[in-house]
Amino acid sequence: MSQTNLVSGDFTLVTTGDSLIFQRISIFKEKEFLKVREILKDADVAFNNFETIIPGERGVPRYKTDPTAWMTSPRYVLDELLWMGFNMFSLANNHSMDYSEGGLLETKRIFDEVGVANAGTGRILSEARAPAYLNTEKGRVALIAVNTRGEDIPAGEPRGRVPGRPGLNPMRSKEKVLLDGEGFKKLSEVAEKLGLAGPKEGKLNFLGNHVELSDRNDIHTEPYEPDLEGNLAAIENARKNADYVFVSVHNHDKLRPGVMYFDDTIEYIAKFVEDFCRAAIDAGADAILGHGTHCLNGIEIYKGHPIFYGMGNFISQNYNANPKPYDWYEARGLHKELYSDEPKGSLYPTLDTEADKRRVRRLETSVVAKVRFHEAKTREIFLYPIQMNRGEKQGGHPFLVTGENGEEILTRLSRLSKNYGTKIVIEKGVGKILLK
Repeated sequence: MSQTNLVSGDFTLVTTGDSLIFQRISIFKEKEFLKVREILKDADVAFNNFETIIPGERGVPRYKTDPTAWMTSPRYVLDELLWMGFNMFSLANNHSMDYSEGGLLETKRIFDEVGVANAGTGRILSEARAPAYLNTEKGRVALIAVNTRGEDIPAGEPRGRVPGRPGLNPMRSKEKVLLDGEGFKKLSEVAEKLGLAGPKEGKLNFLGNHVELSDRNDIHTEPYEPDLEGNLAAIENARKNADYVFVSVHNHDKLRPGVMYFDDTIEYIAKFVEDFCRAAIDAGADAILGHGTHCLNGIEIYKGHPIFYGMGNFISQNYNANPKPYDWYEARGLHKELYSDEPKGSLYPTLDTEADKRRVRRLETSVVAKVRFHEAKTREIFLYPIQMNRGEKQGGHPFLVTGENGEEILTRLSRLSKNYGTKIVIEKGVGKILLK
């Protein structure tokens, strides 16, 4: 008897952005919210980035030099996401180690115990980097998940008598500052006044920054070679064992680092992220599923494969009531009081100016992307605009939007994608990417 070709027909992937989920969502019955659920449940694979952890009592909050937020959720939120229709998750993000190794390992244990496909974290690097597999009626699917921020505690391999380190799968970068002749001279003079080592052969180490003499002023990033080699090898291995290979990229690195995180430049990501995503396609990935910036980034069609550089938020519930460790209060001068009102200002911008309102809108609006494959090749991509009112006490869950609001979201995404040569048309409130 001949074996059935499982990839001969249609296969549907639905990909979303970040889920910061701390409360139940299955209680909501809005029509436009349930339509989002229908889109997810109709897919063969529905992917999400789990941007929180379930530490239970196994972890303790780790120290952070930037005490912005520690994420922690009750166990039932995983059941809520499964109810929503998700069957594949990335666990590799900047909150994976919020409650140290214990919190990370407990979260992964819970996902593994339920039997849901998850990737990106582990007891050692090879486990964090290993593909997660999901068997479906229409083929076997592999997921590899990476995180681009080096300070987010990457996993490590054992070496000799030294044990490995729990953590996440890193895809870090090397960064150098390029300065023209005038700028390089001025910085060299500052280095001399501070008693730092001077330039050598057109290169300067200034307070930990690698600076090079150039014909232009720029910040250049490129993939860190060991991470690049390791992840590309994992993708190539997954290609041999799966009909579809997807790579999740959690990214906080924008084009111009070092300025306000939620300023306008967050819409444009760092060059090394683009380089890695294209290399991942070359290594055998069928699609890149990006998230992390909490706002939409452009979509590129590279050699016929979609690269979603940033899918924004999918669930963004208000986490003012989320338990916070002592460090959070100390950083805000509230540590001497047992109970205190929330301080002014938060992780998200205020609504003081029109620019602030525009930024908040970007955090509360996004899309759900549906990719239809036929015979393992990308055939159609649909983009459904969504919105979540995260400032409301029971807000933060997504619902489909139409009319001017939906068109504004798709028009913004179209503008960002145009930089990659991608054309999006809007038909009856849904975006569609024209494939060549």
